[in-house]
Amino acid sequence: MKDLNRLFKLPLYLIFLLGFIIFFIAVIPARAFEISPVKALFTIDQDISETMVIKIKNSEKNDLVFKLNVLGMRQDENGRPVFEKGIDAAESWVYPENNFVNIKSGETKSVNFIIKTPADTVAGSYYLGLTVEPVLEKSDQASLSARLVSLLTLQVKGLVKESVEIEKFESLKNIFTEKKLKFDLNLKNNGTIEVLMQGKIGIRNWRGEEIFSEPIILGNKLLAGSKRVLHPEIILKNNISLPGLYSAQVKINYGRTNQIVSAISYVWYFPKWSKIILAVMILFIGFLIFWRRKK
Repeated sequence: MKDLNRLFKLPLYLIFLLGFIIFFIAVIPARAFEISPVKALFTIDQDISETMVIKIKNSEKNDLVFKLNVLGMRQDENGRPVFEKGIDAAESWVYPENNFVNIKSGETKSVNFIIKTPADTVAGSYYLGLTVEPVLEKSDQASLSARLVSLLTLQVKGLVKESVEIEKFESLKNIFTEKKLKFDLNLKNNGTIEVLMQGKIGIRNWRGEEIFSEPIILGNKLLAGSKRVLHPEIILKNNISLPGLYSAQVKINYGRTNQIVSAISYVWYFPKWSKIILAVMILFIGFLIFWRRKK
């Protein structure tokens, strides 16, 4: 009987789902438009003007009005881009030639963004988002859900600084009983330009001899002024067997000048079999103490 009820309910679910999809297609039509390029790099001098051209294609059935804007861009701790207003002084260096543009259905139109760098601009990289979004009907507000962004990187010529700092490198536990070691690794780019990074973690015994080394993934480029929070894991396999104190050293190569920054964290390793031996030794010592007192 239960199976029969389920059989009757299934068509009802399908009808409801189909009606839900038709509602969104018919009542809330998607705003189709494209922009190009989606990212651009400009290498410029101080106190100079440039123009970046963005092409907007309106694939909608209706004519649309698009609003143009400039946002600052930063990286979050996972390396993902975040576009916000008022986070970078470079936002005032770039502005659209016109704040609004009317594009007919099926038409592609080019719009200009003017770039003007101040004379006292510090050499380095600056990151901006050039946004294009359709204006809602009967409203002067733009549709945030339909916003597209072109990433603009401005590299101002001059002497730049590459500097990556390890703010934190610690093991999640001071004592490990398994051969999987987990760490917290926090990085910060104190330089004026983005850097590529490569890293590895090496394990050394009490003599300072490296007995194991494994590369770690550090993600995409670390932008100037950004932080990166990582949780690398390494598996020691058969390279370590004896209990004791070990040191873990992280080494990071970064930038065009191939600089190196490193940090050390200490961990105790006690395999499961060592716990049994320790328990036997404690019992043996306890027995000796008890036997001497008896005697």
